[in-house]
This record gives sequence, C-alpha cells and structure tokens, in this order.
Amino acid sequence: MENVILGLLVIQSLTLYEINQMFKQGISMFYSASYGSIQTALKNLLARDLIVFEERVDHGRNKKVYSITPAGRESFYAWMNSETPLGKLEVTGLSKVYFLGLITDKENRKSIVREILQKIHQMEDQLTQLDEEIKTYAIPDEIRDIVFYSRKTLDYGRGAHTFARVWFENLLSEMDDGPD
Repeated sequence: MENVILGLLVIQSLTLYEINQMFKQGISMFYSASYGSIQTALKNLLARDLIVFEERVDHGRNKKVYSITPAGRESFYAWMNSETPLGKLEVTGLSKVYFLGLITDKENRKSIVREILQKIHQMEDQLTQLDEEIKTYAIPDEIRDIVFYSRKTLDYGRGAHTFARVWFENLLSEMDDGPD
C-alpha cells in the first residue's frame, strides 16, 4: 500500500481524505484499503522520510497535505523496477500498471510488463505442476467430495492466471503499437 500511496503523491500532493477517495474511486478495483490502513501507511512513510506534510486551513478546518520527498520518489521508482513477488502477483502487477504512465522511458515500461509476464508464466507452471501431481494421488472415497471442490479452486487459479497472461500479453502488444 505504501508504494501505491507514493505513486499517488508523485502525481500530486493529497490529503488523507483525497487519498482515501482515490482508493475508493478506482484503485479499490485491484487494491482494497481502509481509512485506518491508509493512515498507518502514511505514518510509516513519514517515519521513513519518504513523505512530508504541510498543514493548511481550508474553510476553517486544519488539513494535512502530504507530499513526496526526493527519497520517496526514489523509493517509488525503485519499487516500479523491482521484482514482482509471486505471492502478491496480481495486486502488485496491477498496481505497477496503474502507475506505468509515470515511467517516461518506453523500453523501461515494457521491461516492467515483461517481468510481470515472466512471473505469471512461472505461476502458471507451478499451478500446472501441482495439478498434475494431485492427479497421481489415490483419493479415499470419504474425502472425494472435499478434494473435488478443493481442486476447483486450483482450476480457478489456473484460469485466473491464464486470463492475466493474455491480458498482459495484449498490454505489451498495445504498447508496441501505441502512440508512444
């Protein structure tokens, strides 16, 4: 979440309320956050000197307006170019795509998408291997129904990763054909 907030602050300075609204109005499609978790993330970012705030009075109310520091900007761009963790592939991959327009170099954008695609392929391979392994098990009759439905979640995961792979491949193709 901290990297998503940094990305928002690269675009413009924002209040806590505005950050929360941005999550509600779009980011929540791939990254859910509560008001409290955003507050906690802001405190962590402040403690690490990645953001600062300025107090302003607006219509008689004090507001903290958060801005990114040079260290925060550096941290954000390092994250954009960092390896995408398999355990958070979907949320991290989509978060990076959301901010891809902040990457000015077209080849750097493509390399970020290619790295995410490589991770999707890796995950698809792992899920396929798991599926093949499970097929070799002798399933006792008393748990056959349990295993049947458990395997359906594996089917869902495989389908979701197939969709993600195709989606990211199409994105990469659009980047090749696009206006940049």
